[in-house]
Amino acid sequence: MPFIRAGRYNAIPLHFVRGGLSDLPELRKDPVTGRWVIVATGRAKRPSDFMREPAVPFGNGFCPFCYGAEEKTPPEVLAFRQGGGQNQPGWSLRVVPNKFPVLEIEGELNRQGEGMFDRMNGVGAHEVIIETPDHNASLADLPEKQVEDLLWAFRNRVLDLKQDQRLRYTVLFKNHGEAAGASLQHSHSQFARRSRAPNPTSISKSAASFATSSARSCAAARA
Repeated sequence: MPFIRAGRYNAIPLHFVRGGLSDLPELRKDPVTGRWVIVATGRAKRPSDFMREPAVPFGNGFCPFCYGAEEKTPPEVLAFRQGGGQNQPGWSLRVVPNKFPVLEIEGELNRQGEGMFDRMNGVGAHEVIIETPDHNASLADLPEKQVEDLLWAFRNRVLDLKQDQRLRYTVLFKNHGEAAGASLQHSHSQFARRSRAPNPTSISKSAASFATSSARSCAAARA
């Protein structure tokens, strides 16, 4: 499948960058568990295709992920297409920076300590994979080749972002429907690459501690 790479993020117009470095999301460290948590208040500005009561998808309104609305997203960083130009119709899959990211590619980490608390700028990549031009199709409806293209797109973006030495950990996720946290009905996946990887040692210790305390509680109940 031919694809077009639109390059790295320095090509993104300034009007797609929220505010400036002072508006960057933050990473904050939990002093008890040692885990880093992303705080991104700008996510509240996301559009929503869903009503809260009841949860009904909004099917006939404007969708920034559909054919003809390419200028409503940040410029694509990857696209699979058989025809058409960059950021134009003709694609079968597009990857664009998230317009409401949990992490921003701009800036430096700038880790700081405030008493017992640590924090740093939420520097990283947060991208959206628009899986199909068909607004009403779901991932389960796609032919096998399109699902394969989705996996190739994820691979290509991870390899590209691995060149950024600030970023160390990638997570791929998909929210399907309003109950899972999706704000738009059009089928899409997301991935984020961040500066901090989860600490498997601390996670294992927490799980082991929980299991031990649970076993002791059960033993006490049986005594």
